[in-house]
Amino acid sequence: MTVDAGTLLVTLADDEIVIELIGGGSWTLPVGPVSITDRELERADRPAPEQLTNGLGIVTDHLDDVVRDSAMVLNATDVVVSGAHALSVARVELGTHDVPSGYRLRRVDADDVFRTLVAEPIAERLHNPGLEATAVETVIGSLCCILSVMRRLELTDVAIVGPPG
Repeated sequence: MTVDAGTLLVTLADDEIVIELIGGGSWTLPVGPVSITDRELERADRPAPEQLTNGLGIVTDHLDDVVRDSAMVLNATDVVVSGAHALSVARVELGTHDVPSGYRLRRVDADDVFRTLVAEPIAERLHNPGLEATAVETVIGSLCCILSVMRRLELTDVAIVGPPG
């Protein structure tokens, strides 16, 4: 995948989110899907509304710091979210392990998946097509990361790519 100047790359790692504006700056947020699952969501079988609010809010708070540092991120020409956690979200949204090249996750679909998964206990969540057992606990943390980016930057969709290699 080639990226042009002005593209915002958002990489979801276990305990951090790395943001790079091609042709601009880069930032590392000290939160990620696993740390959100462990701390804000407290590994709850079905997170409570206040836990979900905290999971979304911690990412938004750190994104606000990035925007204060460089408002250019608000004008990104495209946003690409990458990594294994991003790919897990795409797989469950599509209901299959195979994510096509060039796939774009729409915000309305991410919101729908979020609402569905947070209402299910882990045992039920396992039965969602495309959701691998290794991601069943952290997928809500992954969605908190992606939705916070989409909401804060007022995006209707983002490109999703897997980890390099």
